[in-house]
Amino acid sequence: MAVKNDVVSKQKDTKMKKLLFIITSITLFMFIGCVDDSAVDTESLLIALLDADDVAGIDGFETGTDDAELDHEFGLETDGVGRIMTDTLAFGEGYRIRFGRQINDRNRTVEFDINGDTAIGLVTYVITGELFVKAFDTTDHTQIDSISFSKEFTSSFVRKVRFVQYENNSNPDGYVWKVNALTPMVGGSGDKVSISSLAVYTLSDSLDQGDLVYSFEANSIGDLFIDREALPTFTAFSPYLIEVTVENAGPELTMDSSGVGEWVFKNYGRSRNMRGRKFLNDKGVFLDAVMNDNIHTGGWRAHGPGTGFIRSGFRSFFETVDLATIFVDDGGYNTAVWSIPYRVARP
Repeated sequence: MAVKNDVVSKQKDTKMKKLLFIITSITLFMFIGCVDDSAVDTESLLIALLDADDVAGIDGFETGTDDAELDHEFGLETDGVGRIMTDTLAFGEGYRIRFGRQINDRNRTVEFDINGDTAIGLVTYVITGELFVKAFDTTDHTQIDSISFSKEFTSSFVRKVRFVQYENNSNPDGYVWKVNALTPMVGGSGDKVSISSLAVYTLSDSLDQGDLVYSFEANSIGDLFIDREALPTFTAFSPYLIEVTVENAGPELTMDSSGVGEWVFKNYGRSRNMRGRKFLNDKGVFLDAVMNDNIHTGGWRAHGPGTGFIRSGFRSFFETVDLATIFVDDGGYNTAVWSIPYRVARP
Protein backbone atom coordinates (compact mmCIF):
# COMPACT_ATOMS: atom_id res chain seq x y z
CA MET A 1 0.00 0.00 0.00
CA ALA A 2 2.85 2.31 0.84
CA VAL A 3 4.43 1.60 -2.55
CA LYS A 4 1.18 2.44 -4.32
CA ASN A 5 0.83 5.73 -2.44
CA ASP A 6 4.44 6.58 -3.27
CA VAL A 7 3.77 6.01 -7.00
CA VAL A 8 0.64 8.16 -6.88
CA SER A 9 2.58 10.87 -5.07
CA LYS A 10 5.33 10.83 -7.71
CA GLN A 11 2.75 11.02 -10.52
CA LYS A 12 1.16 14.05 -8.81
CA ASP A 13 4.59 15.68 -8.45
CA THR A 14 5.33 15.08 -12.14
CA LYS A 15 1.98 16.58 -13.17
CA MET A 16 2.55 19.58 -10.91
CA LYS A 17 6.01 20.16 -12.41
CA LYS A 18 4.58 19.98 -15.96
CA LEU A 19 1.80 22.39 -15.02
CA LEU A 20 4.29 24.76 -13.40
CA PHE A 21 6.49 24.60 -16.51
CA ILE A 22 3.52 25.39 -18.76
CA ILE A 23 2.42 28.31 -16.57
CA THR A 24 5.99 29.66 -16.44
CA SER A 25 6.35 29.34 -20.22
CA ILE A 26 3.04 31.12 -20.85
CA THR A 27 3.98 33.89 -18.40
CA LEU A 28 7.40 34.33 -20.03
CA PHE A 29 5.81 34.38 -23.49
CA MET A 30 3.29 36.98 -22.38
CA PHE A 31 6.09 39.08 -20.86
CA ILE A 32 8.14 38.94 -24.04
CA GLY A 33 5.05 39.77 -26.06
CA CYS A 34 4.40 42.85 -23.92
CA VAL A 35 7.99 44.01 -24.33
CA ASP A 36 7.80 43.55 -28.10
CA ASP A 37 4.44 45.33 -28.28
CA SER A 38 5.84 48.21 -26.24
CA ALA A 39 8.86 48.49 -28.53
CA VAL A 40 6.63 48.40 -31.61
CA ASP A 41 4.38 51.08 -30.13
CA THR A 42 7.39 53.29 -29.37
CA GLU A 43 8.81 52.83 -32.86
CA SER A 44 5.43 53.68 -34.40
CA LEU A 45 5.33 56.86 -32.32
CA LEU A 46 8.85 57.83 -33.37
CA ILE A 47 8.01 57.19 -37.03
CA ALA A 48 4.99 59.50 -36.70
CA LEU A 49 7.22 62.22 -35.22
CA LEU A 50 9.64 61.80 -38.11
CA ASP A 51 6.82 62.03 -40.65
CA ALA A 52 5.53 65.24 -39.06
CA ASP A 53 8.89 67.01 -38.91
CA ASP A 54 9.04 69.80 -41.49
CA VAL A 55 12.83 69.68 -42.01
CA ALA A 56 13.31 65.91 -42.31
CA GLY A 57 12.74 63.94 -45.50
CA ILE A 58 13.61 64.55 -49.14
CA ASP A 59 10.69 66.70 -50.32
CA GLY A 60 11.97 69.69 -52.25
CA PHE A 61 14.75 67.77 -53.98
CA GLU A 62 12.78 67.07 -57.15
CA THR A 63 11.31 69.35 -59.80
CA GLY A 64 8.66 66.93 -60.99
CA THR A 65 8.25 66.46 -64.74
CA ASP A 66 9.26 70.08 -65.37
CA ASP A 67 12.70 71.03 -66.62
CA ALA A 68 14.11 74.17 -65.02
CA GLU A 69 16.81 76.80 -65.38
CA LEU A 70 19.93 76.20 -63.33
CA ASP A 71 18.93 79.20 -61.22
CA HIS A 72 15.26 79.31 -60.31
CA GLU A 73 12.90 79.84 -57.40
CA PHE A 74 9.29 78.74 -57.29
CA GLY A 75 6.57 79.10 -54.63
CA LEU A 76 8.84 80.65 -51.98
CA GLU A 77 8.35 84.10 -50.47
CA THR A 78 10.56 86.73 -52.09
CA ASP A 79 10.81 90.47 -51.62
CA GLY A 80 11.37 91.29 -55.29
CA VAL A 81 15.14 91.80 -54.92
CA GLY A 82 17.10 90.82 -58.03
CA ARG A 83 19.58 87.96 -58.09
CA ILE A 84 23.10 88.59 -56.87
CA MET A 85 24.47 87.32 -60.16
CA THR A 86 22.98 86.55 -63.54
CA ASP A 87 22.32 83.09 -64.89
CA THR A 88 25.37 81.27 -66.23
CA LEU A 89 23.73 78.92 -68.70
CA ALA A 90 25.32 79.92 -72.01
CA PHE A 91 28.26 77.72 -73.00
CA GLY A 92 29.55 79.44 -76.12
CA GLU A 93 27.92 76.78 -78.26
CA GLY A 94 24.76 78.75 -78.91
CA TYR A 95 22.54 76.80 -76.52
CA ARG A 96 21.26 76.82 -72.98
CA ILE A 97 20.59 73.87 -70.70
CA ARG A 98 17.53 73.21 -68.59
CA PHE A 99 17.11 70.10 -66.45
CA GLY A 100 14.76 68.57 -63.90
CA ARG A 101 14.36 65.44 -61.83
CA GLN A 102 11.22 63.35 -61.37
CA ILE A 103 11.14 60.96 -58.40
CA ASN A 104 9.01 57.95 -59.33
CA ASP A 105 9.49 55.85 -56.21
CA ARG A 106 10.90 56.37 -52.75
CA ASN A 107 11.54 53.77 -50.08
CA ARG A 108 12.38 54.70 -46.50
CA THR A 109 13.60 52.33 -43.81
CA VAL A 110 14.33 53.24 -40.19
CA GLU A 111 16.36 51.11 -37.80
CA PHE A 112 15.96 52.05 -34.13
CA ASP A 113 18.31 51.74 -31.18
CA ILE A 114 16.16 52.57 -28.13
CA ASN A 115 18.00 52.96 -24.83
CA GLY A 116 15.89 54.28 -21.94
CA ASP A 117 14.86 57.86 -22.58
CA THR A 118 16.89 58.19 -25.80
CA ALA A 119 16.45 56.59 -29.20
CA ILE A 120 18.58 56.81 -32.33
CA GLY A 121 16.95 56.17 -35.69
CA LEU A 122 19.11 55.31 -38.70
CA VAL A 123 17.06 56.57 -41.66
CA THR A 124 17.79 55.30 -45.16
CA TYR A 125 16.11 56.53 -48.35
CA VAL A 126 16.36 54.82 -51.72
CA ILE A 127 14.79 56.83 -54.54
CA THR A 128 14.39 56.03 -58.21
CA GLY A 129 13.39 58.43 -60.91
CA GLU A 130 14.20 60.11 -64.19
CA LEU A 131 16.53 62.98 -65.06
CA PHE A 132 15.33 65.29 -67.86
CA VAL A 133 17.92 67.32 -69.77
CA LYS A 134 16.89 69.75 -72.51
CA ALA A 135 19.00 72.05 -74.67
CA PHE A 136 17.59 75.18 -76.29
CA ASP A 137 18.93 77.27 -79.15
CA THR A 138 19.71 80.77 -77.86
CA THR A 139 18.78 82.41 -81.17
CA ASP A 140 15.24 81.15 -81.64
CA HIS A 141 14.66 79.39 -78.26
CA THR A 142 13.70 76.11 -79.90
CA GLN A 143 14.64 72.80 -78.31
CA ILE A 144 17.64 70.95 -79.76
CA ASP A 145 16.42 67.36 -79.76
CA SER A 146 19.79 65.85 -80.74
CA ILE A 147 21.33 66.81 -77.37
CA SER A 148 18.17 66.57 -75.24
CA PHE A 149 17.48 63.30 -73.41
CA SER A 150 16.33 61.65 -70.22
CA LYS A 151 17.88 58.89 -68.10
CA GLU A 152 16.78 56.78 -65.16
CA PHE A 153 18.60 56.94 -61.84
CA THR A 154 18.72 55.42 -58.37
CA SER A 155 20.08 57.32 -55.37
CA SER A 156 20.41 56.47 -51.69
CA PHE A 157 20.69 58.75 -48.65
CA VAL A 158 21.26 58.16 -44.93
CA ARG A 159 20.99 60.22 -41.76
CA LYS A 160 20.63 59.67 -38.02
CA VAL A 161 17.83 61.16 -35.92
CA ARG A 162 17.94 61.40 -32.13
CA PHE A 163 14.68 61.21 -30.15
CA VAL A 164 14.52 62.08 -26.44
CA GLN A 165 11.83 61.75 -23.76
CA TYR A 166 10.77 65.02 -22.12
CA GLU A 167 8.69 65.31 -18.94
CA ASN A 168 5.04 66.12 -19.57
CA ASN A 169 2.59 65.82 -16.69
CA SER A 170 -0.40 66.15 -19.01
CA ASN A 171 0.53 62.86 -20.67
CA PRO A 172 -0.58 59.66 -18.84
CA ASP A 173 2.96 58.29 -19.20
CA GLY A 174 4.44 61.42 -17.65
CA TYR A 175 6.59 62.12 -20.71
CA VAL A 176 6.52 62.71 -24.47
CA TRP A 177 9.00 61.85 -27.19
CA LYS A 178 10.43 64.64 -29.38
CA VAL A 179 12.97 64.91 -32.19
CA ASN A 180 16.01 66.24 -30.36
CA ALA A 181 18.65 66.39 -33.10
CA LEU A 182 19.49 65.07 -36.54
CA THR A 183 22.61 64.70 -38.65
CA PRO A 184 22.90 66.04 -42.19
CA MET A 185 21.59 63.58 -44.77
CA VAL A 186 24.33 62.36 -47.12
CA GLY A 187 24.28 60.19 -50.21
CA GLY A 188 23.92 60.28 -53.97
CA SER A 189 24.67 57.97 -56.89
CA GLY A 190 27.90 56.38 -58.08
CA ASP A 191 31.39 57.00 -56.73
CA LYS A 192 32.80 59.45 -59.27
CA VAL A 193 32.12 62.73 -57.45
CA SER A 194 32.07 63.62 -53.75
CA ILE A 195 31.79 66.66 -51.46
CA SER A 196 34.75 67.42 -49.19
CA SER A 197 33.51 70.45 -47.29
CA LEU A 198 30.82 73.10 -47.17
CA ALA A 199 30.85 76.61 -45.73
CA VAL A 200 28.25 79.41 -45.70
CA TYR A 201 29.08 83.04 -44.83
CA THR A 202 27.16 86.27 -44.54
CA LEU A 203 27.58 88.56 -47.53
CA SER A 204 27.30 92.31 -47.66
CA ASP A 205 25.30 94.10 -50.34
CA SER A 206 28.68 95.16 -51.77
CA LEU A 207 29.55 91.42 -52.02
CA ASP A 208 32.15 91.37 -49.23
CA GLN A 209 32.45 88.08 -47.31
CA GLY A 210 31.34 88.32 -43.69
CA ASP A 211 30.95 85.95 -40.72
CA LEU A 212 30.80 82.18 -40.96
CA VAL A 213 27.23 80.90 -40.54
CA TYR A 214 28.14 77.20 -40.50
CA SER A 215 30.58 74.71 -42.00
CA PHE A 216 30.82 70.92 -42.37
CA GLU A 217 33.62 68.50 -43.23
CA ALA A 218 33.24 65.10 -44.90
CA ASN A 219 35.11 63.20 -42.18
CA SER A 220 32.61 64.12 -39.46
CA ILE A 221 29.33 64.95 -41.17
CA GLY A 222 27.73 61.51 -40.74
CA ASP A 223 27.85 61.66 -36.92
CA LEU A 224 27.46 65.40 -36.37
CA PHE A 225 24.08 65.96 -34.72
CA ILE A 226 22.40 69.35 -35.24
CA ASP A 227 20.16 70.41 -32.36
CA ARG A 228 16.58 70.49 -33.65
CA GLU A 229 15.91 73.76 -31.81
CA ALA A 230 19.17 75.36 -32.98
CA LEU A 231 19.14 74.79 -36.74
CA PRO A 232 21.28 77.07 -38.94
CA THR A 233 19.17 80.21 -39.31
CA PHE A 234 19.20 82.73 -42.15
CA THR A 235 17.76 86.23 -42.11
CA ALA A 236 15.02 86.56 -44.71
CA PHE A 237 15.99 88.44 -47.89
CA SER A 238 19.65 88.78 -46.82
CA PRO A 239 22.56 87.69 -49.07
CA TYR A 240 24.93 84.83 -48.23
CA LEU A 241 28.09 83.35 -49.72
CA ILE A 242 28.32 79.59 -50.31
CA GLU A 243 31.52 77.59 -50.86
CA VAL A 244 31.42 73.86 -51.67
CA THR A 245 34.66 71.93 -52.14
CA VAL A 246 34.32 68.79 -54.27
CA GLU A 247 36.39 65.94 -55.66
CA ASN A 248 36.04 64.33 -59.08
CA ALA A 249 37.70 60.95 -59.62
CA GLY A 250 37.39 61.32 -63.41
CA PRO A 251 37.61 60.87 -66.24
CA GLU A 252 36.21 64.40 -66.41
CA LEU A 253 34.06 65.75 -69.22
CA THR A 254 34.73 69.47 -69.69
CA MET A 255 32.60 71.92 -71.66
CA ASP A 256 34.93 74.93 -71.96
CA SER A 257 38.48 76.15 -71.41
CA SER A 258 38.01 76.37 -67.63
CA GLY A 259 38.52 72.59 -67.36
CA VAL A 260 35.73 72.27 -64.79
CA GLY A 261 34.25 68.77 -64.90
CA GLU A 262 31.28 69.08 -62.56
CA TRP A 263 28.51 71.41 -61.52
CA VAL A 264 27.44 72.25 -57.97
CA PHE A 265 24.02 73.42 -56.83
CA LYS A 266 22.21 74.48 -53.73
CA ASN A 267 18.70 72.99 -53.99
CA TYR A 268 16.32 74.24 -51.32
CA GLY A 269 12.70 74.44 -50.23
CA ARG A 270 10.07 72.19 -48.72
CA SER A 271 8.16 70.56 -51.58
CA ARG A 272 7.92 70.33 -55.36
CA ASN A 273 5.72 73.44 -55.30
CA MET A 274 7.97 75.35 -52.91
CA ARG A 275 11.57 75.08 -54.05
CA GLY A 276 14.58 76.77 -55.62
CA ARG A 277 17.99 76.01 -57.10
CA LYS A 278 21.18 78.08 -57.09
CA PHE A 279 24.08 77.34 -59.44
CA LEU A 280 27.59 77.74 -57.99
CA ASN A 281 30.63 78.17 -60.24
CA ASP A 282 34.34 77.29 -60.29
CA LYS A 283 35.38 79.48 -63.21
CA GLY A 284 37.13 82.20 -61.22
CA VAL A 285 34.38 84.73 -61.99
CA PHE A 286 31.74 86.57 -59.98
CA LEU A 287 32.32 85.48 -56.34
CA ASP A 288 34.64 82.57 -57.18
CA ALA A 289 38.30 83.43 -56.55
CA VAL A 290 40.28 80.77 -58.44
CA MET A 291 39.32 78.91 -61.60
CA ASN A 292 39.06 75.11 -61.37
CA ASP A 293 40.39 74.75 -57.82
CA ASN A 294 37.39 72.48 -56.99
CA ILE A 295 35.86 75.19 -54.74
CA HIS A 296 32.50 76.10 -56.27
CA THR A 297 31.21 79.46 -55.07
CA GLY A 298 28.01 81.46 -55.37
CA GLY A 299 25.76 84.00 -53.76
CA TRP A 300 22.30 83.18 -52.45
CA ARG A 301 19.67 85.60 -51.20
CA ALA A 302 17.54 83.92 -48.53
CA HIS A 303 13.84 83.65 -49.23
CA GLY A 304 11.19 84.51 -46.64
CA PRO A 305 9.59 82.15 -44.10
CA GLY A 306 6.22 82.39 -45.83
CA THR A 307 3.42 84.91 -45.63
CA GLY A 308 2.13 85.21 -42.08
CA PHE A 309 5.09 83.40 -40.48
CA ILE A 310 7.91 84.83 -38.38
CA ARG A 311 10.16 81.82 -38.97
CA SER A 312 9.90 78.48 -40.77
CA GLY A 313 11.97 75.37 -41.37
CA PHE A 314 13.20 74.19 -44.76
CA ARG A 315 15.59 71.69 -46.37
CA SER A 316 18.70 72.35 -48.43
CA PHE A 317 20.38 69.83 -50.74
CA PHE A 318 23.94 70.73 -51.73
CA GLU A 319 24.71 68.64 -54.80
CA THR A 320 27.59 68.07 -57.16
CA VAL A 321 26.95 66.42 -60.55
CA ASP A 322 29.61 65.35 -63.03
CA LEU A 323 29.10 66.86 -66.47
CA ALA A 324 28.85 63.48 -68.22
CA THR A 325 25.66 62.97 -66.23
CA ILE A 326 24.21 66.19 -67.66
CA PHE A 327 25.59 66.20 -71.19
CA VAL A 328 25.90 62.53 -72.23
CA ASP A 329 22.83 60.33 -72.46
CA ASP A 330 24.84 57.18 -71.70
CA GLY A 331 27.34 58.92 -69.41
CA GLY A 332 25.98 57.36 -66.23
CA TYR A 333 24.44 59.16 -63.27
CA ASN A 334 26.99 60.37 -60.71
CA THR A 335 26.04 62.77 -57.94
CA ALA A 336 26.90 63.52 -54.31
CA VAL A 337 24.43 65.25 -52.00
CA TRP A 338 24.53 66.77 -48.50
CA SER A 339 21.16 67.82 -47.09
CA ILE A 340 21.25 70.40 -44.27
CA PRO A 341 18.02 71.49 -42.53
CA TYR A 342 17.70 75.23 -41.92
CA ARG A 343 15.40 77.99 -40.73
CA VAL A 344 14.56 81.36 -42.21
CA ALA A 345 13.51 84.14 -39.82
CA ARG A 346 12.33 87.68 -40.45
CA PRO A 347 14.80 90.40 -39.43
